[in-house]
Amino acid sequence: MNGMESGPKQRVNGSMLSHLQGHSVCLLGLAKNVDTNGMSFTLTTSDNMDVQVTMREPLNEYVSGLTEVHGEVVSPKGVMCSNYVVFAEDASAQFNMDLYNTAVETISKLPSHYMVTAAKSG
Repeated sequence: MNGMESGPKQRVNGSMLSHLQGHSVCLLGLAKNVDTNGMSFTLTTSDNMDVQVTMREPLNEYVSGLTEVHGEVVSPKGVMCSNYVVFAEDASAQFNMDLYNTAVETISKLPSHYMVTAAKSG
């Protein structure tokens, strides 16, 4: 998908969105319920929250399974998508969502120990 914003995004789960409105994030989960017009779908996040993902332009492919969404938080349960990645079926089947969620929460609780944004060289 075109329109990818540059720079790293903070990895989050669904419960973190309410504190990040207006911020660019990276959200991973299982895509489902694609709207018939292709302008939105639901993403069940690593902490089992359903988030409405709105597209800037209609999807040109079927989206399901393990999906990573990059975009701006527009509401506590909504993201405006700027880019997405649908992972292969075998990756979806082997992915440990609970372990991923633990990692996201740990990084969030200990931000000084994990680099979330790129450092400027200078």
